[in-house]
Amino acid sequence: MVTAARASEGWQSLIDALHKVANTVGSDLDSIWMTLETGRLEWLGALNAAHPLKVILKDALNKDGSRTEKDEVDAKMVWMYALSLSIPKLSEAAETWSKAVNMDDKMNPLKNYNVDLWDCRKEEWRPLDLGVQEAAESGGSSVEAAWNA
Repeated sequence: MVTAARASEGWQSLIDALHKVANTVGSDLDSIWMTLETGRLEWLGALNAAHPLKVILKDALNKDGSRTEKDEVDAKMVWMYALSLSIPKLSEAAETWSKAVNMDDKMNPLKNYNVDLWDCRKEEWRPLDLGVQEAAESGGSSVEAAWNA
């Protein structure tokens, strides 16, 4: 749809008019668009990188006839950690979390996974959790929507 819009006859006139209004009010429209585009691309990259793990986690949840709400929260935490690995500004939060849960291989959070250590009430989880939520919002989505997709 965007490609078709950009190819349309009135596209450049629309862009010129938007820039004129933006300049009138002192807004850097190109910078705003770049920020939005960067956030969207970063979020899509993280989603793509973490998708194989999400499939494994959801499949395990679906096969578990006695799964609980906590099981889903635990699975979502593992997936959110995986998302954080592809979000550059969360590298420190991901590293801190991997240490907090005694992760053997930070690229494989399920290896020697210890459910008792993966507690979302731990202080070390908060920066990662909030960072992933912020990345989702910058990408035009939410963690919940992406998990349920």
